[in-house]
Formats: sequence, structure tokens, C-alpha cells
Amino acid sequence: MSVIESNYILSAFLILLWVITLIWYQHKNKNFDAGSFIIVMYIIYAVFSIMTINDDSIPQLTNYEPLTLFPYLYLYTMMMIALTPAIYQHANPTDRIDYPKTNILRIIAFIIIVVAILNLPGIVSDFRNGLMSIFTDAEAGKKAYMEQIDNASNVGGAIRNLPAILFNSFSDIGIFLLFYFMTMSKKNYKIIYGLLFANVINLIMPIMRGQRSGVALAFLTIICGYFLFKQYLSPKLNTVIKKIGIVFIVIITLPVAAITISRFGSEKAGVATFINWYIGQGNIYFNNHALDDNGIRYGDRTLNLFKRLVDSKTSMNYVERREIYSKLKINDEVFSTFVGDFTIDFGPFFAVIIFIVFNFFVIYSFQRNKTNNNKIKLHQLLLLYFTVCISAQGGMYLFSYSDTRNLNIIVLALLYYYLKYHEALLEKFPLKKQNK
Repeated sequence: MSVIESNYILSAFLILLWVITLIWYQHKNKNFDAGSFIIVMYIIYAVFSIMTINDDSIPQLTNYEPLTLFPYLYLYTMMMIALTPAIYQHANPTDRIDYPKTNILRIIAFIIIVVAILNLPGIVSDFRNGLMSIFTDAEAGKKAYMEQIDNASNVGGAIRNLPAILFNSFSDIGIFLLFYFMTMSKKNYKIIYGLLFANVINLIMPIMRGQRSGVALAFLTIICGYFLFKQYLSPKLNTVIKKIGIVFIVIITLPVAAITISRFGSEKAGVATFINWYIGQGNIYFNNHALDDNGIRYGDRTLNLFKRLVDSKTSMNYVERREIYSKLKINDEVFSTFVGDFTIDFGPFFAVIIFIVFNFFVIYSFQRNKTNNNKIKLHQLLLLYFTVCISAQGGMYLFSYSDTRNLNIIVLALLYYYLKYHEALLEKFPLKKQNK
């Protein structure tokens, strides 16, 4: 059997695995939820992988090694472990949220909205040179992207833009809170519209920099957030959200397409070839190198900020990291999925331990705090949201909470423990008078 035939067979095998998984998943519960969406996206990524695996029109990018079976089995198993919380919730669905009696969520929403407004001056000043020029200058998207590359060596040091740092740290929580406030019977429309504005800003900012990944990650998170909250929303609101979502997809697709054409339109291979490579590379690079990458990074990417606290030699940005770990076969210059980020950081064995321990903690949290009235506590839903974001954002990309986005983990963890123990204290020491 030739290498080309073997590559096609193994690529088709990965597609088949995810198709069977989707059938099994939907058989347990016909509701199409966040887990369903993630598995569908994994099927799509696998299809793009089979389209690019034997494409030699861009040899500088698609010079892959022959595929082997075990890495795909490992990747599938790890992704399924990561999906365990979503599978558990899918098999044990709830239809109501146990709303916490706290004002902290309104305060956080207010902070997100204010920080989004504080970012407006920079967005407005970049509007002509960023968003508008993408449609008028064939090279604008490429120029914006290259400018970000040139500035990468300065990232990770001193705090230069506090509003932007805060906004990025709360970006995923902003999406979570938007749908949360939509589920309430008495809706605070000022907060809802404010959070909607903040999430639009979150989609626009990467476009200004010529970054498709930032737009894609934000969109994947919004879609997963919707499917996570879908059963708690009214049928009328579900219909409205779907219609608005379609309009947003069309609007955002235009500048993303312009960026893609700007960056790859002049290449002989054509834009379609680069799209196939961009979306399908994660599975292939994982298969080729993620289990044996000629060394590991010792958590330098996935736990970068935490590692800096104990090791002054930790890289400050990806430019430094690629220099420090130059002997690796692949680093973060290509996609290897979120699973690949952990195997390259900690090795295949310890990556399995990390995945099992973390997801055991999540399932234990669900079972320990399980209610008998078909409700889910908000801190449980937040934890589920975090696991879903990891799987959705990292399916074709990398672990998206790496480097400075470790701050997002800290913010999510602080909110999780606040909601969990605030609620526990109220149950043990209930207030005499509670506002209804």
C-alpha cells in the first residue's frame, strides 16, 4: 500500500470515528447541544484534513510525514475525555437554572461593558486603517497581520493597555453572562444590550489586526454558549437569536474572507488550498509530531503565567519560546489541537493524567451538587462552559487559554469558587429577608 493510500485510509478512519460518535451521542439524547456542535466541528476538521493531507501544491506547508494509527486513537481518546462533562450533561439534561442570589454578576457585566467602551477610542482610530482598508486595499489584511508578528517580541512584558487586558480576560465570561441574563424571566435589557455590544467589539478587534483565528475562536465560543443555554431560553428568544446569528455570520464572513484573500490571494496554489491547510492541519501535525516532538516545553505555553511566578527563565512570548525550544519538531507556529499543546508541554503520559484528573473533578462537582428538581447550579454551568470552550476553541487550533490568556482561567476560577461557596453559605445561613 502506498503512503498516499495509507494517508487517505487513516484520515477517513478519523472521520468515521467522529461520525459514529455523533450518532451515539445523539442516540443518548436527540437534543442538539454544545457537545453535538463540537463533534460536528471535529468531523468538519477531519474532512479538511483528508483534503490537505496529500496536497503537494504548497510543499513549504504540507510537507507532512506519513500518518500512523496510534496518534489518531490517542487524539480521539483525549478529545472524548475532554468532552466527558458535555456528555454527562447531555445524558442528564436539566431545563432550569438555579439562579444565585448575588449582585456580583451584574457588577462583572458592568465592568465588561465599561472596559469595552474604554477600548472604543483605539478601535475608532484603527477603523479606517483596519476594517475599511481590508475592503479597499488587497494587501491590508496581510500588512495588519505582519505588523502583529513584528510586535510579538514586545508582548508579555510590562502592562501597556490595561483596558485591553481586562477586556480580553473577561471575554469568555462576557459571552456566558450575555446568555445567562437572556434566560431570566425579568430581563435587564440594559445589561443584555451592553454585553451584546461588548461581544461585537470582541469580534471586531481581531479583524483590525488581520487575525482570523481570533474571530473564529470568538464565534465558536458564542455558538457553544448559545447551545449550552438553549434549553433554558424561551422558544421565541431562541428563534430571534438564530435569526440574528445568521445575520452576524454573514456580516463577519465578509472581512474574514477579505483577510484570507489578502494574505493568500497572490499565492499560486490558490486560496482554497490554504483554507484546506489552515483548517485541516491540526489533526495531521498532531499525528506526525505531538507524541514525539524531540522534547517537551515543561508547561511553557499552557501554564505560561503560572510558570513565570516560579521560573524567571520562562518565555515572555511565542518568539522567545520558539528560540528556547528550537529543537522541537513543531511548536506553536502550526496548529496541533489543544491536546497537542498539552502533549508537547508535558509529554503524552502526563497529559493523560492532567485530562483525567481535571475532568474527574468536573464530573464530581456535578454529582456532588446534583439537585433533585431538574435544575443546574450556575457554578456548575460555568464549569461546563469552560470545558466546552476548551474543546470548541482547540479542536483545530491550540489550547486557547495559553500564555496571557491564563488570566481568563484565573478570572473563571475566581467566579466559579465565589458562586459555589457564596451559595453554600446562603444554604447554611439563609438570609431572613430575600428580595423576590
